[in-house]
Amino acid sequence: MDSWHFALTQSPLPTAGCFKAVYPSTQWDRIDCSAPPHHWYPVARSLRAPLGQVVGRGFDYTAATDPNIISKAIGAFPQVEGVKRVRSVGCCGVQGPNSYTLQLNSDFFPTSACGSIPYCGGWEQFVFENPPHGRQGFLFIEDWLVPMPIGRGSLSGCPPSAGWQFVGIGCVQNSQAVRVPNVSIKDLGQLIETGAASPNGDSIYLSVGTTEYGMRKIQSDGIVDLSANWDGAEFNVVGDAGGDVADFNKGSTITVSLETDTGLTTKPTCLSDSGTTGETNNLFFVKAPQNPPVLRYPSIEFTMSSSNTGNASCDAVKGR
Repeated sequence: MDSWHFALTQSPLPTAGCFKAVYPSTQWDRIDCSAPPHHWYPVARSLRAPLGQVVGRGFDYTAATDPNIISKAIGAFPQVEGVKRVRSVGCCGVQGPNSYTLQLNSDFFPTSACGSIPYCGGWEQFVFENPPHGRQGFLFIEDWLVPMPIGRGSLSGCPPSAGWQFVGIGCVQNSQAVRVPNVSIKDLGQLIETGAASPNGDSIYLSVGTTEYGMRKIQSDGIVDLSANWDGAEFNVVGDAGGDVADFNKGSTITVSLETDTGLTTKPTCLSDSGTTGETNNLFFVKAPQNPPVLRYPSIEFTMSSSNTGNASCDAVKGR
């Protein structure tokens, strides 16, 4: 299965659009794209709690590869224990049972997309949104122009073209989306999310058991130029939009793995307190697993739990 997933994501999708493949076939079949959800997954505006009190809203581990540029990142959950249910709660997103998002997010970077807007930078999110009540999910990419440095306020406006929408703190636009059958949080360990950056259009992939979904943006990578600037990545399971919280049941323990393809085997730096998303979950960072495996690409690995037991840690591992 690992070899099958790798074969599908190693080469670019045939063209812009939406695709699906079913194991063991490595042939992508074109499927219809959908309009994306009208939800925003905003940047963390402020940092309010120490590491371990909340996961997300700036408090997360990220894989930093500077000066090496990431072309592809792969997020997975190699160990999931005791997870029985989750509910997205809060004020401004999509609340309900089994509602959550997987987010593979870039760091912030300078971009020519800002034009003449001062104190402006780029940010890109690869998102799988799993809505409540068994509704189909969405797999899509969300591009942002945000104030830099973060916390200094809001942008003065958006560029006059390219489809930007001003949403208070910054400017946002979504790609087209792939519809994905609803995934129970009990099957979190089956999910693998991949984001790829290319001058010919960024792509997102989601592996759900024996099915792989893929989407390559109709818009070119020129929206924020991620492929020339991606040197930090965050991956986690958090609330569904609007800064909401993914509230897991007591007894939940989740290990997160994030691989970064820079063309080198050099291990990334595992940075704490360096996340970018405004969504969170209710878990605590705990001690990372001992002797994490060496994966195909350089990676980081850390663990979250509903019980705050032991000092938080994160392991960085070189690639093969």
